[in-house]
Amino acid sequence: MFKILDLGKGEDIKEYEKLYCKIGKKDPYFLIDYINVFNNRKKELICFAYETDSSVIILPGYLHEIDIETTEKYYDFVAPYGYTGPHMSENATKHEIEFFWRNVGTWYQNNNVITEFLRFNLYGNEKNYDGNLIPTLLNVKGKIIDAETQWSNFEHKVRKNVKRAQKEGLRSEIFHLEEVSSQEIKNFHDIYIHTMERTNAQKRFFFPFEDFLFFIQNNPESSAVCNIYFQDKIISSELILVSDDSIFSFLGGTDENYFDKRPNDFLKFETINWARDNNKKFYVLGGGHGYEDGIYNYKKSFFPNDIVTYYTGRKIVNNQIYRELVEITNKKRQETGLDLLDIENSNYFPLYNKKD
Repeated sequence: MFKILDLGKGEDIKEYEKLYCKIGKKDPYFLIDYINVFNNRKKELICFAYETDSSVIILPGYLHEIDIETTEKYYDFVAPYGYTGPHMSENATKHEIEFFWRNVGTWYQNNNVITEFLRFNLYGNEKNYDGNLIPTLLNVKGKIIDAETQWSNFEHKVRKNVKRAQKEGLRSEIFHLEEVSSQEIKNFHDIYIHTMERTNAQKRFFFPFEDFLFFIQNNPESSAVCNIYFQDKIISSELILVSDDSIFSFLGGTDENYFDKRPNDFLKFETINWARDNNKKFYVLGGGHGYEDGIYNYKKSFFPNDIVTYYTGRKIVNNQIYRELVEITNKKRQETGLDLLDIENSNYFPLYNKKD
């Protein structure tokens, strides 16, 4: 059975959570609390769902009314931020996945949806996608192996920095499940917000303390906080998301006064050890802001051999309307002195949303 859930309604939220549990794979990026807390709650959140006696496929995302003046209302569909896309049972067949995408496409056509933009995970959920699959960035999906080999696989600068941190007397604590008290969440939030201010981060990353408190306390199995201490002072902290077999580097911060003690490398090192002790297979560090930039290369230094491709999915449902929307955008850009958009430009999608 194929259906659409309105994730702004209590009954449909319960149905979504039931389907999530039926899939049997814990994934923090598909928790309704993750989507609501760490994404844009101003947009209409829906979910495409397919269920049989033995398998489930769910695809949550935002139905967004396109902000361009036209005689008719048009929409685009965007997956939540993070490693999302479709979440499905391991036994979902190729036939079932193709059937799911056909039904999604039909719904788009019947509801004036012009484009679809998806963010996939690093575990193969892009397979059998019926849109344009774009290799977008390289990501670090580190394999957790035995401690001795793991250490030798680090780049030299990582080993050097970890030794420096140990010599400086840094220590770590990782809090998980009932160990994550409201005080520990407050400690994390203080250093996180300070870092967002120092780096002039985008406004959307300034999550209030209450959001972190709500998410972590309601999802203790999916959350862990790693703190690095120097003389009992927290100098670096990171919120880690936890799935059945993986941990994900999510949000964090560091006191810039202690950069010389190499707390960031030490935090990653200690988190890897914690992952090994807790029988996790992967530590996902993600990628950079751009292709093979400094952030990506820093992450790669921990797992030089564990690089995978991060895919996004793009679909133009109605090419004629898409072109018309780009033309309208171009007229407004021309009036304000901006360069005209090239309809063939694939660096930005959907192109009609490019305002600068």
